[in-house]
Amino acid sequence: MIYGDGSQTRDFVFVKDIVRALRLAMSSDYHGILNVGTGKSYSFNDVVGMLNEMMGTDLQPEYTENPIKNYVMHTLADTSRAKEVLGFEARYNLQEGIEKLVGAYSEK
Repeated sequence: MIYGDGSQTRDFVFVKDIVRALRLAMSSDYHGILNVGTGKSYSFNDVVGMLNEMMGTDLQPEYTENPIKNYVMHTLADTSRAKEVLGFEARYNLQEGIEKLVGAYSEK
């Protein structure tokens, strides 16, 4: 189930990159807010396509009206400050993250 038409975009970031960013932050003297992400956004429809390709499926999402008022359609992290302060850059793009996730479940 996807709210809206699936064209909304997000900067999806792999959990290992988040953990690495948190460790870098804990080891630094910086106090403040930093954005962590990949700096690239993908639509929900892109994610469905990647999942189908990697799992060898052809699942079609069901679209429904988005009940959230003032919904943010597009987000993209500006990670320049995290790079400057922590030296952080994401190591995994969305496709690599999905491959690792699907691979972890395929091994079981």
